[in-house]
Amino acid sequence: MLRKGSIFHVTLPARSDHTQQGRRYAVVVTATSFIGSVVTVAPTSTSARASLTRPEAEIDGRKCRILLEQMLAVDIAKLTQWVGILEDDELDALDDALRLYHGLL
Repeated sequence: MLRKGSIFHVTLPARSDHTQQGRRYAVVVTATSFIGSVVTVAPTSTSARASLTRPEAEIDGRKCRILLEQMLAVDIAKLTQWVGILEDDELDALDDALRLYHGLL
């Protein structure tokens, strides 16, 4: 199921900077009504520090942070390993964090 809040396993390319890389979870942050052939996802981290723009979610029994500062575009054809979807309260926290991150509050 592809909609905002969907969680997928993704493999991010290796890089030499501080961005997330390798196999991890990513959360779709594109509004459901705007999903086309490409969506925006935000990678997750289990070790990232808390921040107002890093909402917390529990994925497969592990607490992690959704890293909005590292959002990236992904072709939906590459989102083949669906894991689940955020709970309603996690989706609300994601929406609040996205508004804050984009200066819409």
